[in-house]
Amino acid sequence: MKRVNLPKIVFWIALTLVVMNYTAGVFVYRNYARKLSSAKALCTIRFEDGSIFGKIVVEGFEGLKIHPVDYQIYFYDRRGNVLKMVSSSMFNRPEAEFVTSAWTGYEQKDWHTEGYSNVSVEWLWLKINLYIPLEVRFE
Repeated sequence: MKRVNLPKIVFWIALTLVVMNYTAGVFVYRNYARKLSSAKALCTIRFEDGSIFGKIVVEGFEGLKIHPVDYQIYFYDRRGNVLKMVSSSMFNRPEAEFVTSAWTGYEQKDWHTEGYSNVSVEWLWLKINLYIPLEVRFE
């Protein structure tokens, strides 16, 4: 009768479980990253009579639960100084609009802009809070 080496069997079972867990994690993470990379946030801005009108739309999360939290839009001069900042909460809505006054000299177009939207994303058991760069377009 052959004797069973219990520590060796336990070792191989544990090693198999570790490899399976790692492999499953890699596939889940790659799928999650692919879904996140399809996400985008768009900001459309229009200047009219000394005011700034804007609309933010967060979209493109295929199969993910998305909860937009807020957004920030920064207008910078050539030196990087902030000329104007617009921010507000989105309250889990995929769209938001804003109206604010423009700064003196905005007509000279001697500035650039960038923005971010903070979102909470859920997929399977994963939950993450992240920011997505806003693609800013002007009308």
